[in-house]
Amino acid sequence: MQAGDVVGGRYRLDRELGRGGFGVVWAAHDETIGRAVALKVLSDEKAGDEEAVGRFIREARTVGLLSNPHIVTLYDYGRVQDGERSTHYLVMELVRGRSLAQVMRDGLPEPAVSLRWVRQICKALDAAHRNGVVHRDIKPENIMITDTGEAKVLDFGIARLLSQPAAGGLTSTDVVIGTPVYLAPECWAGLPIDGRADLYALGVVLYQLCTGRRPFTANQAVTMMYAHLNEQPLPPDTADPALDRLILQLLAKKAEDRPADAAEVRQRLRDLKALRDRKGGTDPEALRQKADDAWRRGAAGSPERAAEQLVGLIPQFARAFGTADPRTLRTCHDLALWLARSGRPRAAVALLRELLPVLDGHPRARADVDRDLERWERDSADTAPDPARPLVLAELLDGTAQSG
Repeated sequence: MQAGDVVGGRYRLDRELGRGGFGVVWAAHDETIGRAVALKVLSDEKAGDEEAVGRFIREARTVGLLSNPHIVTLYDYGRVQDGERSTHYLVMELVRGRSLAQVMRDGLPEPAVSLRWVRQICKALDAAHRNGVVHRDIKPENIMITDTGEAKVLDFGIARLLSQPAAGGLTSTDVVIGTPVYLAPECWAGLPIDGRADLYALGVVLYQLCTGRRPFTANQAVTMMYAHLNEQPLPPDTADPALDRLILQLLAKKAEDRPADAAEVRQRLRDLKALRDRKGGTDPEALRQKADDAWRRGAAGSPERAAEQLVGLIPQFARAFGTADPRTLRTCHDLALWLARSGRPRAAVALLRELLPVLDGHPRARADVDRDLERWERDSADTAPDPARPLVLAELLDGTAQSG
């Protein structure tokens, strides 16, 4: 197949997205509905392999059972017959983004972001397990992080229905299925498996997200197997004992010692978030007091300290109330004030110019910004260029900005 081919009379192939041992994934266009899709085609090498074809068809039937915003949606399954040659294909939602593995190669995400993604993965696993489906290959490569920052689980190619005979983690030829780094002990031992095998794999992923390393390292599958079956991982030491306990519980050798299901894991992570928010002072009264404290510092003659404090406070406002909330935007305006008063009117002007379009729905706040912008534009004309890197509104809101 090549770009421009039309599969099944309606799916025009645009470009290849990737290929693996079983097939090729294309970005395609559904000419009947008029939408972008991902089309997964079983490779020519596997087309005559009954086990591979069965796995491909099973993926279609399995994903077809599932409907969840954090599971990649299956639209269609088909087969094209060309003489004696059959081409099997799946048509799925086209997810724009990167795999979690690619994201992690650029560095560990912020802990709050990582835990939000894991909660979303728990939603996906809960939906799958409630429909009797065990994924069996949860790993960063099979988790997509969309351009909008959401996590989606994909590749149910080796998933198993719980209604099928319990074959554990082995094929009929005693070959272990899955990715060794993430395989639960019961998969290695050929014991019956259920959704708690996915929770074990999720524990490995969470361990990586929190520490930057895997709980077990080995150069060969047999030593990896020994580690999963016999060795205890080092404590992750996340500085949050409750999170450490959850991770180690997910990595318990016996399935019965792990959390009961994905819903329980998600709830425990939500409880952690609530506790962190309370400790971090993200309730409205605590944030208001912190903003007042920054204002007092500035008024007392320390505008630089006030600006520095607000740079760290703004993302807390954004997380607590939203990036377009008047309380968040007012705090950004306060930051501009103390930047101007600390001798950085150009930085204040740049920040207010970014703020203006966001204030279209807040006429009074916009009038205040217009007034200060006019004054500080005059002041900035008489000052030397600011050597510090300009503050960018988007970076302020997500907590990646520096006060310079």
